[in-house]
Amino acid sequence: MLDRLTSPTSRVVPVLGTLYLGYLATQPPPARWVGLGCLAVLTPFALGWFLGRYAGLGPWADTES
Repeated sequence: MLDRLTSPTSRVVPVLGTLYLGYLATQPPPARWVGLGCLAVLTPFALGWFLGRYAGLGPWADTES
């Protein structure tokens, strides 16, 4: 089961989801408000993941190395 979590497809899904929310944010209301609301909630998580993955900070940091 853990093999599925690290598959290339599972790495692309969050990026595609974020792009879709960005697309929704450019549409007329009410889709705009849904996209902006979701992005407002998910942005801190995405920033934390990015900092952990590439800067080694936070709970997503690779502590094995």
